[in-house]
Amino acid sequence: MQVKQFAALGAGVIGSGWVSRALAHGLDVTAWDPAPGAEAALRANVANAWPALERVGLAKGASPDRLRVVATVEECVADADFIQESAPERVELKLALHERVSRAAKPEAIIGSSMSGLLPSKFYASAVHPERCIVGHPFNPVYLLPLVEVLGGERTSGETIDAAMSFYASIGMRPLKVRKEVPGFVADRLLEA
Repeated sequence: MQVKQFAALGAGVIGSGWVSRALAHGLDVTAWDPAPGAEAALRANVANAWPALERVGLAKGASPDRLRVVATVEECVADADFIQESAPERVELKLALHERVSRAAKPEAIIGSSMSGLLPSKFYASAVHPERCIVGHPFNPVYLLPLVEVLGGERTSGETIDAAMSFYASIGMRPLKVRKEVPGFVADRLLEA
């Protein structure tokens, strides 16, 4: 899977970490967040992360200037090859957001969520093209910690999981394939123990 355009929904701590990592790996990034002042906060978070990313090593073409912040969900995901949602973990909010995303995204785009407490089979039950929907649960700070848990729901295709694993690896992550849907996935369950 060739990802050229990365979309980030939600520009908080996790979302801005994804944005920083994608920019550091030379991707064009489109971001959306409805919070007042979200763009300024996102750009400040990227600027804060950039020195650490420079020390680790930037990809050819990496630049914070490749970030574009847009006004709507639909504009954010329209041209994206890979979409990473990092909205607050409130079921109603995430379901409404993903309904919009799955209708507006290209049919071949992979849609990932940074969630840690919701199971993908239930979460993606009403998605358009649920075969392309996954969970990509990262660790904070996303721009430095490379672990990401990847899992699909009952209707997620194996090709989508493989492509997501490959994409995450291409941006310096170490993807861990979670084979069974369990609340909290692997790492959060270990932390709680």
